[in-house]
Amino acid sequence: MITFAVPQDAELRIPRYVYFMQQWPEQEDRSSRGAGQSVRQGTALAALGGALIGALTGLAGSLLVYVQAEETQKTASNGRQADIRRAAYVGLGTSFQSFKTEITGVRNFIINPAVTKEQREHQYNRMYVPAYDRLMRADVTVRLVGTAVGKGVLAQSVPQREKLQDMIVTAFTATELDAAKFAREFDDALLKYEQAINAVIDKVDEEVL
Repeated sequence: MITFAVPQDAELRIPRYVYFMQQWPEQEDRSSRGAGQSVRQGTALAALGGALIGALTGLAGSLLVYVQAEETQKTASNGRQADIRRAAYVGLGTSFQSFKTEITGVRNFIINPAVTKEQREHQYNRMYVPAYDRLMRADVTVRLVGTAVGKGVLAQSVPQREKLQDMIVTAFTATELDAAKFAREFDDALLKYEQAINAVIDKVDEEVL
């Protein structure tokens, strides 16, 4: 057996290749941990990005549904308003025709000397007054639900209606009456009022059709 004597003061040197072999596992372990951490961070970011995209997509969908619902509701509301206006204008036209019939009946009874006082009063109180009330309600309804244009045109018919009303009341209570003059003036005033009502109907056609 051969032995080597090592001097006591000699320094023990580890070969460099042995040192690198000892350091390599530590570096590899750190690299592995860094790579794993990067993978986990990338996975977390991907998951967060996916969740964010999903949330934004859901929000966009919700906004679209909301806008569509608002548009549908607005369209339905506009449709209901148009229906209400249409009914109001139709009511005005119908009420005017009834008013025209009954006030003309009063006019005929006033100028007819053969008609008794009771007959005139019946025509005035039982036929004309209710027709006038219906016309006034129709007028108020149009003022409430009509557009500014419709209400403006309707306002122009008021003087003609009030003139007719004053003429009937004056003639009905008069002790002496020029029947021919009254009939002529009445017919002229009624024609102007009818033209004013027709102007209202013609003007609002474009609003409801």
